Amino acid sequence: MASKKNLKKDINFLTDEVIGTCLMHQALNKGKKDNELDEIINETLIFREELIEKVNNPKPTDANKNLRSYYRNLYSELLKKVNDTFDKLNEITE
Repeated sequence: MASKKNLKKDINFLTDEVIGTCLMHQALNKGKKDNELDEIINETLIFREELIEKVNNPKPTDANKNLRSYYRNLYSELLKKVNDTFDKLNEITE
């Protein structure tokens, strides 16, 4: 990662894509599976807030090790969560 600023932009972009896709499915499928899609949206919002909190406030033990690997792990966590969420979304909307 080049900077924390770029990492936060990536977090916001990817989570916005998940939320936007959920909202699009809700609009196109009026009333079908709204609760499940709302749950995905809420999970994504909570995940975004937690991840940005981790970016802004790295734990002292992690900061003493290696910040670069700490932020790489956060980025990997972001990608894994977004991929898992899209897989879950695909299962719901099929």
